[in-house]
Amino acid sequence: MMRAVFGRLRVFLADWLRRVRHAWLWIVLQFAGVALLIVLGLLWTRIPEKHVWQVLLTLLVPLLLAAGFVWLQAGTFRGFLHSERPGGTPRIAIGWGAATLGIWIAIGWALWALLDKFDDNILDLATYLNSKAGGHARAHWASYEYLSRDLHWAAWTLRWVIVPGLLMPLAASTAWGLRRLPWRRVLRLLIDWRWWPGVLGCALVGEAWPQTWFGDEPHGTVREQVARVIWKVVFAYLLAMLCWVKLLGWTATLLDDPPPGSRDDGGEMVPEPAIVSPPGQTSESVRLPLPDAGEGLGGNS
Repeated sequence: MMRAVFGRLRVFLADWLRRVRHAWLWIVLQFAGVALLIVLGLLWTRIPEKHVWQVLLTLLVPLLLAAGFVWLQAGTFRGFLHSERPGGTPRIAIGWGAATLGIWIAIGWALWALLDKFDDNILDLATYLNSKAGGHARAHWASYEYLSRDLHWAAWTLRWVIVPGLLMPLAASTAWGLRRLPWRRVLRLLIDWRWWPGVLGCALVGEAWPQTWFGDEPHGTVREQVARVIWKVVFAYLLAMLCWVKLLGWTATLLDDPPPGSRDDGGEMVPEPAIVSPPGQTSESVRLPLPDAGEGLGGNS
């Protein structure tokens, strides 16, 4: 049983590597393009607002940066997916695909805003839950320290695992649009045992681990401290982008993997191959009785 599971997982990893080779240009653009957008965003904060054209530029630049970011994500995700859905459904234009992806990004942004409010009230919530707990619970699992820690972990899990894990499969609309989105496959992916461990692993490696790099006490000269921080930021960026690209490819791999014998996403049953007898053997077809000798093809004579 375990041998079959690991064998199938090895096939998926090989498929993911083939997708990486197919989408290598988009992956390069992802690493370089997002870094360029970050730099342009920092330069945008330095634009003065003394003239009308400068004010208009400060309003236009964020829109262009957001459009460039969404276009990069849409192109990278499309690069990992197969060119057509089962049944021959063609892709939509990348502009429309980026627009549909922007919908899911806006939803994720709204959910993150709610999680920001939750983060702001964690200490008050921990105090309230601690006050409502019994004496034995307050001395053990319901202490203020434990409740505060658990609520922070819950907020982190919601922010970096649950929300991305629910929204990323919907990003397939960037290739086929909302109306042609393979909803059955999206729902099936959400209950796939391979999906959530992948999301959790990328969140731990790409977000939680780099956070531990910046908790050390500063030491050395000012130049050494600045250089150390710069290298940490660079490595944190590269690690986060690597995990992001890996997760995009894994999402596409699982979406393109229908279970055998399943229905097509368009609702049509996959046709079974016809049974053809090999040469020299008779097929097991139904034998019909021959007409009597006194009967013609047109009926009684």
